[in-house]
Amino acid sequence: MSTPTAVLPSIRTRLARTVLLIAAAWGLLLALTVGTVLHRSLDRLLDAGLQESAELVYGVLSMSQGQALPDDGSLPAPPHREGLVWQVVRPNGGVGLRSHSAPVQPLTLSRESGFSHTSDWHLYTLPLPDQQGVLHVAQPDLARTHAQRSVLGASMGVALIIGLLSAWWLNARLRAELQPLNRLSLSVTRFDPLHTEARLPAADRAELLPLQEALDDLGQRLHARVAHERAFAAHAAHALRTPLAGLDAQLAVAIKEADEARQPRLRQIRAAAAKLRSVVSALISLFRAGGEVHWQPVELADLLARMPVKGVAVRVSGPSVVHADPDLLAAAMLNLLDNAARHQATEVLVQIQSEGPGVRLAVQDNGTGWSADRLAQVQQALASGQGEGVLGLGLTLVDLVARKHGGVATVSAGAAGDTFGQGSIVSMTIAPAPSEA
Repeated sequence: MSTPTAVLPSIRTRLARTVLLIAAAWGLLLALTVGTVLHRSLDRLLDAGLQESAELVYGVLSMSQGQALPDDGSLPAPPHREGLVWQVVRPNGGVGLRSHSAPVQPLTLSRESGFSHTSDWHLYTLPLPDQQGVLHVAQPDLARTHAQRSVLGASMGVALIIGLLSAWWLNARLRAELQPLNRLSLSVTRFDPLHTEARLPAADRAELLPLQEALDDLGQRLHARVAHERAFAAHAAHALRTPLAGLDAQLAVAIKEADEARQPRLRQIRAAAAKLRSVVSALISLFRAGGEVHWQPVELADLLARMPVKGVAVRVSGPSVVHADPDLLAAAMLNLLDNAARHQATEVLVQIQSEGPGVRLAVQDNGTGWSADRLAQVQQALASGQGEGVLGLGLTLVDLVARKHGGVATVSAGAAGDTFGQGSIVSMTIAPAPSEA
């Protein structure tokens, strides 16, 4: 049983989030910086315009001294909306000449030259020559604030849009640049180093070249090691099969010639030799030349009927025909039945169920089963593939056969309320045959 793994953080997601945060922070900082600079620049520009307008009106009034200009009232002008208003305030405090939108009351009581401010107006004041009063040129605060907000809003909006577009572009480029890594990962999943000519596709990024070369080198070393181990195991298995066959023949003769007192012991020796011969046959099947699986339809009930285990009754539930390598499947099932007998089982139920596109063989017995600690050790060993010192020869062969068929082997304990018994359940999944996939 495989333990659930924690969801690992994604490099692309983390980098995309970082890029987005940097772009957003950059856009906000740019917007604030541009906004502050524009606010100050616009303020100075408006003040300069106000001052220049005051000086212009001052010049016009100075040049018109002695000419026919009204002393008070507004100058004639076509109807329009004034952005700036002006008025001449006499020494007695009354308003004389003014623009047509200027109020009839003084904009301010201040007579000092320069900028001033009221609750509604921003003003620039110039004293007129010969003690004729003062000139006030003013701009409404509302219009001034509206202009500043429009400029600031537009500049900050543009800066933020640029920041978001930059984040989107950087994220798109990040996705594109990570595609070679995704392609390499996909190639690694399809990479079978046990094929002599297997090679990963050439890396298309300089950063991936060392990884691609390291994986290729690892595949070659793994292929050489597995080939060596296969050759050794196959040679050892073949070397053992002949003397074992001779030993079985000699034991058969010895049983016939021995007296009744010695026959039981000789039969036990012959049974042990037969078990050893089946293990050797399984090793030959696992490590035969090429290591290819010979897919065939296998009638599981017939296969199990040909491998009786003393004292154990076997039942098959579900569709009996499975596509697998008959030799490898026989080796796995024989070891499972033998394990059940060693755990004092008297009955074994083999259930065949659909498992995605493949099948699942569950072998349940009514024996003594495993302790909780031993079961956890076996589960961990099968899940990690590190079964040395934990799995016996039988489960090791079952695990190898399952992996040969593109599946996995798992173990569990029988349920406490199961009428079949509280023994063990060993499951083996088998992927679809290549012609069915």
